Parts: sequence; C-alpha cells; structure tokens
Amino acid sequence: MKTKIKNFLNAIAPLAQTKSDLGELLVMSYLESEWVDNKEVTVSDLLIGIKQYSSASLNRKLKQLKDKKILSVEIKADDERVKIIKRGLNYDDYLGEINKFIPNNDAQLP
Repeated sequence: MKTKIKNFLNAIAPLAQTKSDLGELLVMSYLESEWVDNKEVTVSDLLIGIKQYSSASLNRKLKQLKDKKILSVEIKADDERVKIIKRGLNYDDYLGEINKFIPNNDAQLP
C-alpha cells in the first residue's frame, strides 16, 4: 500500500470513535476548504461540490448539522432563493471534540 494512502487511513481511523459520521465530516471538510479563501458558500455550492452523496443525503447532513447548531443557514438579502452556510454556535466545540480523537494533531499534511 502506498505510504500516503496508508498515512491518510491511519490518520482518519480514530474518527470511528467519535459521534460524528463521515458524511458530516465530509461536509465540514468541504466547507473549511472553501472558507479558507473567505468564500461565501451556499447550499447549492455544497450540493455541487460534494459528488459522493446525493443532494437528498447532503440536505439531511446539513439539517443534522443545523439541528446541532454546528452550522447555520442565512437567507441572502438581495436574493431570497440563495441560502448561505455559516458557522453555528457549536462549530468550534464540534471541531474540538473531533480534535481530541486525532493523535499527533499538530502534524501538518504536505
């Protein structure tokens, strides 16, 4: 097995011990990658950006994250059809819980 893949699989293995499911983590990783560039992410962007899940499944994941107050959704002022995804009240706590399960969490991936 290639070293990069083995390292990746070993790195995510502890996440099986968290209460989060991998779908939620995939949504969070997509949002984080977009927010790094200070992009405004809409629900439509999320549905287009994640190809591994159907739009119905992603909408369920988004609803779960909203219900837990990890994410929130705001209606865009100039176009009420557009919903913008924001960090929720429990966002940092959620990431902190995940961080507890990751060994060597100070390591940086290349």
